[in-house]
Amino acid sequence: MAVHYRTEGLILKKLDRGEADRIFTVFTRDFGKLKLRAVSERKITSKLRGGLEMFYLSEVEFIQGKIQKTLTDATVQNSHLHVRKDLKKLRVAYRVSEIFDAVVKGQEPDENIWRLLREVFSFLSHEELDEKSIRLVPYYFLWNLLSYAGYKPQFKDMEAQSREMANIVQNFLQGDIVQALQKLQGKDIDGSLLKKISQEYLSRVLGN
Repeated sequence: MAVHYRTEGLILKKLDRGEADRIFTVFTRDFGKLKLRAVSERKITSKLRGGLEMFYLSEVEFIQGKIQKTLTDATVQNSHLHVRKDLKKLRVAYRVSEIFDAVVKGQEPDENIWRLLREVFSFLSHEELDEKSIRLVPYYFLWNLLSYAGYKPQFKDMEAQSREMANIVQNFLQGDIVQALQKLQGKDIDGSLLKKISQEYLSRVLGN
C-alpha cells in the first residue's frame, strides 16, 4: 500500500509533460525541494487544478513511486493574489523562482530557506509597495539565500569594486526584509552595479 505524505509547499515552477500531465517544483516545509508529477492536471476535470498555480502556498499530498513522486491532492492556503495580479510583482516573483531553482539543489528541508520564501512572498503581497522596494526584493532574496546555502559573501572582495555595494549587501543580511528596505529608502542605489556584482557572485558560486 502506498504511503501518502502531506506537507505545506510553495509552488515555484511548472513544466508540461505528455498530453495532460505537469511537473511542479515545490519547496516544502518538511521535505525541501521536490519535483512532483500531477497526472492529467491540465484537464479541466482535474481535482488538482484548484491548488496548483504558480506561487500558491498549498497543502500538498503525494506518494513516492519507484521513479517519481506523484501528487494526489493540493489545497490552496494562500494564492498570493496581490503578487499574481501585479505585473511588476509577478516579474519579481519569477526572478525569485529562478534564483531559487539555480541555487537550491536536491531534496533537503531547510527551515531558514522556508522562512525566507514565506517572508518574501508575504512582503510582496502588500497591496501598496513603492517601485524601489519591489526592485530590491530579488537582491534581498539572493544574498540571504546564498548565505543560508553556505555561500556568505566575502565583503573584502566586494569592497574592491564598491564599498557602497558591500554595505548594501551587508544591510540585506541584517534583520528582516522590511527593516532592510527601510534603511535603504534614502539611499541612491546604483541598480546596474548592484545587478553586476550580484550576477558575478552568483556565477562564481554556481561555477558558471
